[in-house]
Amino acid sequence: MAHTVSEFASRLEPIGRILQLEDWYVWGSSAIDGPDGKVHLFTSRWPAETGHRGWSTHSEIIHSVGDSAEGPFEVADVALRGRGGEIWDACMVHNPTIHEFDGRYWLFHIGNRDGRPFTQSIGVAVADDLSGPWERFDRPLLTASRYRAWDWLMATNPAIVRHPNGQFWLYYKAWDMADQKRKMGLAVAEDVLGPYEKHPENPIVDYSPQGKQVEDAYVWIERGLFHMLMADDNEGVVRKHGGALVTSEDGVHWSEPTLGYDTSDVYFGGQTVRFERPQVLMRDGRPAYLYLAMQGWGGELDSSAVLRVAW
Repeated sequence: MAHTVSEFASRLEPIGRILQLEDWYVWGSSAIDGPDGKVHLFTSRWPAETGHRGWSTHSEIIHSVGDSAEGPFEVADVALRGRGGEIWDACMVHNPTIHEFDGRYWLFHIGNRDGRPFTQSIGVAVADDLSGPWERFDRPLLTASRYRAWDWLMATNPAIVRHPNGQFWLYYKAWDMADQKRKMGLAVAEDVLGPYEKHPENPIVDYSPQGKQVEDAYVWIERGLFHMLMADDNEGVVRKHGGALVTSEDGVHWSEPTLGYDTSDVYFGGQTVRFERPQVLMRDGRPAYLYLAMQGWGGELDSSAVLRVAW
């Protein structure tokens, strides 16, 4: 079945790989324009010696700065690490998404207590400056549901948007063990720190009837429509190893999927590799740049990649 190419996808222009760090796996970057006129990235990394799966036990979140959204970027500091002990993010922190609300910076991320999937939860740190210091909290914002619920294993990979009514809508991924498919849920709060209440219609994005799945959502509101961009990395809801984009008038009920971004080889040549963790830099109410995690190949380690949204 042929799928429509979204306007977003049709406007993408490749720039290149960024944050290729020797001896580190790098996986996904979230960007924000700073008051200093520079672009600030928050990115997951972990030591290459731990292997690709080392993210689940060794990931930390770094802060990098560049003069342009297209790079180059220099690592400025480590924003967050696993805190040790028995706290919810004791072992690692991963998959950041950075947002500004009411003059403060909110760094949403996942963490786990001991490296096991069922201890993964979603949390946030807050700062008045993009260089920190970051205030962290003893409890996560969102955790897995009761046993045998669709999201009982984990709640991960946050995407947050401020609803026009002032509420905070937190989208998340969970892995439904009943059919082994990844699906999207929604939780809503009056305050950015919660409490978050899971939506009664969850999961709100579910392609399991077609035997398919998506993950890694980024959500924004543009021209009155909610947009959800997801990694179509495993089974090809639209295009395997590309991205799927859906829209919604209410943020709960979504359109048929369109192509959100193409595969890595279309933009950067070489072989088709994993191309995940889409994060969008918004400017003047519309997307300006797309950042993705890009698997290494030909001897390279994983890094981030950036594409311009040409208007």
